[in-house]
Amino acid sequence: MALINFRQQSFRKKLILALFIAALLAFAAASAAFMLFEHLSLESRARQVMEPYAQLVSVSAEAAVAFEDSGRSQEILDTLRANPQILEAQINLRDGRMLARYSIRSNTTLPQPLPTANGIYLDRNTAVLVQRLQDNAYLYLAMNLDELNRQTRNTLRVFAIGVIVLLATVALGLLAALQKSIVGPISTLAETVEQVHSHADYSQRVLTSGTDEVARLSQSFNAMMDAIQEREDDLRRLMLFQRTLLDNVAHGIISTAPDGTVTSFNRAAESLLGYTADEVIGKQTPALWHDTEEVAQYALHLSEELGETILPGFAVFSARPRRNLTEEKEWTFIRKNGARVPVLLSVTALRTESGQITGFVGLTYDLTERKQAENELRRHKDQLEETVQQRTADLLLARDAAEAANKAKGLFLAHMSHELRTPLNGILGYAQILQRDELVGERKAAALNIIRQSSEYLRALIDDILDLSRIETGRLDFVLSNISLAKFLRGVTDIVGLRARQKGLEFSCELAADLPAGIRCDERRLRQVLLNLLTNAVKFTDSGQVVLRVGRVGPSRFSFAVEDTGIGIEQNELELIFRPFEQVGDLQRRLGGTGLGLAISRQLMRYLGSDIVVESRVGKGSTFRFEVELQAASSSTPVLLNPMQVITGYKGPHRKVLIVDDVASNRAVLVDLLSPLGFGIIEACDGIEALELAQAAIPDLILMDIVMPKMDGEEVTHLLRQLPALAQVPIIALSASASNADETKCLQAGANAFLPKPVDQDELLAQMAALMQLEWITVPRTELTPNPGELAEMLILPPAAEMQELYRLALTGNMRDILQYAERIAGIDPSYQAFATHLRQLANGYQSKAILAFAEAHLT
Repeated sequence: MALINFRQQSFRKKLILALFIAALLAFAAASAAFMLFEHLSLESRARQVMEPYAQLVSVSAEAAVAFEDSGRSQEILDTLRANPQILEAQINLRDGRMLARYSIRSNTTLPQPLPTANGIYLDRNTAVLVQRLQDNAYLYLAMNLDELNRQTRNTLRVFAIGVIVLLATVALGLLAALQKSIVGPISTLAETVEQVHSHADYSQRVLTSGTDEVARLSQSFNAMMDAIQEREDDLRRLMLFQRTLLDNVAHGIISTAPDGTVTSFNRAAESLLGYTADEVIGKQTPALWHDTEEVAQYALHLSEELGETILPGFAVFSARPRRNLTEEKEWTFIRKNGARVPVLLSVTALRTESGQITGFVGLTYDLTERKQAENELRRHKDQLEETVQQRTADLLLARDAAEAANKAKGLFLAHMSHELRTPLNGILGYAQILQRDELVGERKAAALNIIRQSSEYLRALIDDILDLSRIETGRLDFVLSNISLAKFLRGVTDIVGLRARQKGLEFSCELAADLPAGIRCDERRLRQVLLNLLTNAVKFTDSGQVVLRVGRVGPSRFSFAVEDTGIGIEQNELELIFRPFEQVGDLQRRLGGTGLGLAISRQLMRYLGSDIVVESRVGKGSTFRFEVELQAASSSTPVLLNPMQVITGYKGPHRKVLIVDDVASNRAVLVDLLSPLGFGIIEACDGIEALELAQAAIPDLILMDIVMPKMDGEEVTHLLRQLPALAQVPIIALSASASNADETKCLQAGANAFLPKPVDQDELLAQMAALMQLEWITVPRTELTPNPGELAEMLILPPAAEMQELYRLALTGNMRDILQYAERIAGIDPSYQAFATHLRQLANGYQSKAILAFAEAHLT
């Protein structure tokens, strides 16, 4: 109760009481300190009184103690009677006997047993001093402390009076100062706060002066009132804005209390539902404009979703917002006139900063127009879906037809490739065999050369068409293998170098110093690209040089560049040359190719993530460049044969070769190729016979055709690898179906190498040498030039006037003029192409006598 009364007192009374209590505490603390000081200094004061007497007795009693004179000792102690504070004195000898004693009391005040250490021993009212004399005698003095205690009490009274006076003076002064500096301003501040609270008058301010805490409190109060005034103005403006917004917004806004009672209803809601605000404020919303069936159904849905029972009513709209979940759903509102309106209702909970719900607000949007648009859109969508289904069915039919056509096209191309390669194998094979025969006449050698070139052109055309078909259908595949980079490039440059020398061109291959010994790539594809670029460079270069540059631009990235000093390409034709069957340049040069080489080469590079870039200037030459990722690997490529050498046999023991092919002409080609070289030949016409002959003869090499009746080459190869005696015999697979998939299957079945038909005999011999570790016996190839009479029957000659010009040029011996003449004749008529080619070969070989003889023969 006293604490409650204290709390109800004014600040001034509390301050007075606090100062009074503080003064009492200060007085008590000072008194306690004084008493403690007096107590601690009592021994010192007693010593000051007793030590002079003890010193006097000690000096006077030296002789008496020495002679144990008790009378003299007693006389000395009796002199202490002059001081009534000395209650008792006693001298004891070293053996403990009492020599003399003085006391004003009957009973002793000395402690028992008597102490022997020098010092003062205090009791409540008595102090005993112990002092050692000579000869280990002891003096004991007992003093009454009443006088010292009385002095202490008198001093304490004086001290208490002084402290009380001082504290009273200080307290009154502090009270006056605090009244002026603290109590008064705080009272003023309290009165101002009461004014603000009672009348909501936020214009009240407190006068302030100084910089102390009370002044800062008053300044803070004034700043707070300024902020409240500003906030009040902002709140007033916000309420006005809110009211304006609610009255003019297009959406209906309805706010409710936590129990669902409507608290606000804007004009848009009035327009939507047909009720006035006065008609709905204070009522429950579901009972007014909601469909009871919809509310009941949604209550069941919420009960299942939230895992607790939600009763139909306002809880349906507030259940999710109470759980901090979104609540947005389409409803059907019932207007005052009974009309039903589709709306979108979004409900949000209004919360305080502590999270307590103070109400809910619902935002409604009329969906009538949107529903109409959705119905119209749905109708159009249904129509569109019907159209799409119809179009999809049509496209499926078209796709099936296209797939069937592509499949038929693929089957046709594969079949035609096989059928074309089979007879072409015989044609090209025998052309190559006969060209190796030194006894063939000059005229026949020229004819064989034309047959071989035509066959190789036809084979290249077949390969290009198949590659183009694979590229179009996305079925182009690559077979990676380890090859020797130097041997690979030597094989390419030997082929191109021969053609370049025949045209009198300088050909070189420049290799960077950091190239690896071996690389891993698709050898056939890389050779195909390089040969396409190099042969084009030779074809479109009449004088100067062709250069192949190979370098390294990264750890596994290589660059290839083909440069020539040819006729060049127009800038508007740089992209045209990469289109299938497109050729540029003069007509005579166009007749020398299919127009597929560059198109296929670019597609091959793009499959490898690269591209072919061309730079060209008309009359100056062209540069074709590409970069490709190639991993370094050990070399595994067989050594290609030198085109300037002819194989006549091999060194070492006699070797047997089993030739397996169901086509007799294909076997005959291989027999006529290998028999003259000293190989023993065994022939098998099918797979079953091949198994029997292989086990009986154990050949050193097997040439295995893949497509055969009864048993194909893959199965035969697989069975041969199961036989211990034949498991290590080299097998070269030969197939007219020259796809990478066929090659992969053959190698997986156990073949050591794969060659497409028609078989390139140089490549076949290179593979045989690698697999059987053969060393060929070769002789230089002789240049066979048909005599003029025989050649005249093979060539279509230009008119007599042109032959007269040739004769004149032959007499001068100028090979450059003769080459220009050949180019001009080739451009007159395509039928003169062979004639012009023959002239170029003779002029590039500086065979002036042969040219003169040829011209003389045709002048007549």
